[in-house]
Amino acid sequence: MSAPAVSIVVPVYNTGSFLPRCLASLERQTFQDKEVILVDDGSTDGSAALCDAFAQRHPWARVLRHVRTEGLSAARNDGVAATIGEFIGFVDSDDWIAPTMFETLHRVATETESDVAQIQYVLCSGERQVDNPNECVRTLTAEEALAEMLFDERYAVWNRLYRRSLFDACGPECFPVGKTCEDRVANFKLLPNAKQVAVSNRIEYFYFQNIGSISNGGLDRRGLDLIEADRLMVELARALGSDRVLKLAEDRAAKSSFSLLVKWARFGVVDPALDEDGTVTRLFDDFEKNYRRLMESPLSFGKKAVAWQLRHCPSLVRYEFKAYDTLSRLGRKGDS
Repeated sequence: MSAPAVSIVVPVYNTGSFLPRCLASLERQTFQDKEVILVDDGSTDGSAALCDAFAQRHPWARVLRHVRTEGLSAARNDGVAATIGEFIGFVDSDDWIAPTMFETLHRVATETESDVAQIQYVLCSGERQVDNPNECVRTLTAEEALAEMLFDERYAVWNRLYRRSLFDACGPECFPVGKTCEDRVANFKLLPNAKQVAVSNRIEYFYFQNIGSISNGGLDRRGLDLIEADRLMVELARALGSDRVLKLAEDRAAKSSFSLLVKWARFGVVDPALDEDGTVTRLFDDFEKNYRRLMESPLSFGKKAVAWQLRHCPSLVRYEFKAYDTLSRLGRKGDS
């Protein structure tokens, strides 16, 4: 097989209910010079069989198998190692993409001679149509791209296409194995080596939000990886020597404990193995240490109000979230 222009890595783990929609969107791609690497990470729900059937139908698709679950980062790393394309992109197996997504990404990258191309995405809970505006493409330096990523807090890899050489420079474990929040760390390793990043305003990625599982958004041990990931971003930003990027990374790191405390205030602790009292105490200590920087950062007024309440009356925040969720459930019940 000659090397395709684009390799697409799709990690799969027990997403059998959503995987057919994802695979169908890959089948509809208008861009033909591609390969798809499906990395089954030890699925037990029939997802593996769906992957095998897809690969049997399409000579440009292959399946990698993990006997045991190793996590999203390991699946992506192994998928990248198996690719042979000039560019590498990603799709999560519960999401779906527009038919022209990889055609757009490849065209934008090649026409602008960029090492990274990026499109826009929307969050949705079901099929959705979008009206794309006339295309506008911006080009950014690596520093500008990192600064924009931090300011907008859009860390995903699945709406970007990367030149293979960026992964070659990154090494075999671009995604930190065993950790969540892996996208932000990976992008901080990949983007600095890009000579140019091209950004299209086209909306072509559909990120699935399972509204029915919103109660699972509480505090757990894996969520605590956010603090480590944000601190690692600060270290990587400091090594770049960009004062602008470093300030934004430090601002983001100052939000880590605040973000986790908001999850705790709204949903509580959902991990029975997590020591709630000790964990919340440590988070409040870190939150207090970073409070001044947090309030001076480009945070919305609403979030600053929540931060003020968390500092001075955390029980009020928990009550307000409880009241909000109750009213929301009543509203949904009334609409049904």
